[in-house]
Amino acid sequence: MKQILLLLTLVFYTLIVKSQDTGREILRFIEVTGSAEIDVEPDEIRLIIGIEEYWKEEFDKNKEFKDYVTKIPIAEIENNLINDLSKAGIPKDRIMIREVGNYWRHRGKEFLISKQLELILKTFKEVDEIIATINNQGIAYMTIGELKNKDIAEFRRQVKTEALKAAMEKAGYMLKSIDKQVGDIISIVELDTENNRWRPQPAASNIVMPAADNSGIDNLRKIRLRYEIKAKFEIQ
Repeated sequence: MKQILLLLTLVFYTLIVKSQDTGREILRFIEVTGSAEIDVEPDEIRLIIGIEEYWKEEFDKNKEFKDYVTKIPIAEIENNLINDLSKAGIPKDRIMIREVGNYWRHRGKEFLISKQLELILKTFKEVDEIIATINNQGIAYMTIGELKNKDIAEFRRQVKTEALKAAMEKAGYMLKSIDKQVGDIISIVELDTENNRWRPQPAASNIVMPAADNSGIDNLRKIRLRYEIKAKFEIQ
């Protein structure tokens, strides 16, 4: 888990004038936005594998599309895949069928049945072992469907707390530069950010490929949580 990064944004001053029976009261405050992020290691990985019937002649360099006549049935492809997954250490009870069917066919050719399987994995080491073991023939695509962590709620609370601390720290050193201090908190607003959840990558992504010495791919193999907090503090 990477060290939490504190990212701070624009700060500005304003005045609020309140009308009261006894006169006018000026409330001076500083408003800041603090953010924090953390990378969480997943303890559950949902790997999606799409399989589809294919023509045996596809793998013959001397054959053209018009010569494709020998269709490999989906049952054979699925059985071969499950056997390969067993060799990679993935039992049948961690394999589920998500979708069956297809929506188009080549003109003049038979309909090709497809299936989508979902695997429940514990580590990316298992993902890499699967990639190294399975036969690619009949595999239409592989992608990560979801990353989970059983303690994700606690990590979210931690990041939000750090974001608020970052906002207070920023307010403190900005006010110190003008010989002022941070007073009581006036308001706290959690900002909507697009980076507070992991999102699946496109099927063509290399996220499921081995990531030896590739920190960019390593980052995609983690759940990144990022939150922003806007806070107002009185100026003393």
